[in-house]
Amino acid sequence: MNQMISGPVLLLALGLVIMVLFAIAYFKKPKTGAATKTSYKVKGNKAKVTKANQSLFKSKPGAFNTTSNSQSSRQISRLKKRIESHFPQFVAIARDNHLVLERADQKVAMLTIDAQATLGRRRLGEVAVINFHNLPSVEELRIELSGV
Repeated sequence: MNQMISGPVLLLALGLVIMVLFAIAYFKKPKTGAATKTSYKVKGNKAKVTKANQSLFKSKPGAFNTTSNSQSSRQISRLKKRIESHFPQFVAIARDNHLVLERADQKVAMLTIDAQATLGRRRLGEVAVINFHNLPSVEELRIELSGV
């Protein structure tokens, strides 16, 4: 009465179960966030429902406040013009949030204008990193760039 299942029958049953699981996984595709009709975006304590084809992030990574970002880029461009007119030995290259100064095709300094960063100077390898809270005057630039 107590019969045991033979080895080949057990292997056959196990193989069938594995094949059924693979077939289910192959034919049933998982739903992703883009495939669903609505997704939720949390702002504060309230959740907002957006359509599937809308992007949850409408700006580049790191660009949280467009007014301060555009103001910073304007200050960077003013600083670039000021350096090009008063310091001809440097070549100024504007980036998104900073200005790179080169002399003889070698990076010598990086200038940032950020009210939240620590004011002053530090070194990053061979490059001096100089932080300003607002647009510096020509005399301030002369003092800061004298050691570069």
